[in-house]
Amino acid sequence: MQLFKSTVFFSISAFIVFSCSGNSSETVSDGVMANYRLEIFDSLQFDILTRSLIVADVDEKTGNRLIIQSGTPKVWIYNANGEVLAEKEFLKSDPEGPGDYLMSGTFFGDGVALLGKFAVVLLDEELQFEKVLRPQYSPSQMHFIGKKHIYQFTKNDNQPALITYFGEAQTDLWGGIEGYFDEFNLVDVVEPELYTNPRDSVFLPFGDLTPDSRYRNGKAHYFLRPVFDLKDNLLHYVLNTDTTFFRRNLPDGDIVDSYTIPYDEFVFFDGYSMGSAGEAEQYKPRNREGRVESVFRVGEFDLILYYSGMELSAMEKYRNSPDAYEQIERSDYLKYLIVKDGKRVNKELKMNPKVNYLEYADHNEIIYGMQNISMLDEEPERYTIYMMRIVADE
Repeated sequence: MQLFKSTVFFSISAFIVFSCSGNSSETVSDGVMANYRLEIFDSLQFDILTRSLIVADVDEKTGNRLIIQSGTPKVWIYNANGEVLAEKEFLKSDPEGPGDYLMSGTFFGDGVALLGKFAVVLLDEELQFEKVLRPQYSPSQMHFIGKKHIYQFTKNDNQPALITYFGEAQTDLWGGIEGYFDEFNLVDVVEPELYTNPRDSVFLPFGDLTPDSRYRNGKAHYFLRPVFDLKDNLLHYVLNTDTTFFRRNLPDGDIVDSYTIPYDEFVFFDGYSMGSAGEAEQYKPRNREGRVESVFRVGEFDLILYYSGMELSAMEKYRNSPDAYEQIERSDYLKYLIVKDGKRVNKELKMNPKVNYLEYADHNEIIYGMQNISMLDEEPERYTIYMMRIVADE
């Protein structure tokens, strides 16, 4: 256990984006050649009264940890011994801050880059302001507090750059027309040194749909987004309702690997009709679509968190129940896959109930998870973040 002390008191509310549709399912054999599992082996503990703290990044060279809170934006840098090296709090109205919410952050160069709802704030190693960058494209209405949607990578000239994601593709086209899927991009590549005034466009679209993507089927697919991690200049990702896992190199963007994700079961949705007819179809009863929650590259493994979804026929039995939604949520619970070389290598799919949410996986193969306080008998005295790893299940 590592104890961290501070005097901050705050609370935040997390925004959760759901998709509840689908019309077919696929069951994959659970033949597992080896067996691994997630294990809690330690924890970080903070003297902070809060609903949520997030490990946003760990410096690969120094072991320093970047910790953030969102609702009242604040950031700390802790060293590996749990000592505060720097801290900074922002007013929501601060033009040199991330805005209403601090979504995530990363170590960048010798300093830090913070991701707001629609801004990137650059700070030095003492968390003093350097620059704020704002994208030129239209703001998204989809926000993912706590998702690590900002990473540093290295360009061909060995200089640092950023990958960012603000909730949707850069196109102004609507997802109900075919042109949207031609202009769809995964993330932004950002070169902050090129940004000198608000007219500079340094948020460049990166990654597109492959020619054989199942989303190029003449149907509308709303709320399509990448779920990704970045390690060693490789973007590891899957689209949130897809079954194909990809790796693209940076900065070139070439796909260097892909495989079909070995879900135990996954409910598909073929899409809505294009145009206004598709909008009306969203209100009709339908299957609950499978969806990917998070992906992490952990050493030689891909860790994939997902919901399988449910067929409409399976949900019908809960229709007359006063707690129908809660029963469906319990039935379609969060699962995880450990994948090596495209093969599933874990038998147990259910997450440890002590863990509410996985935040980040560092270069030392440590996975950080938010404590599920609903499992506790009384209010905890300290805020706990679990440290987890993938281990062989003997």
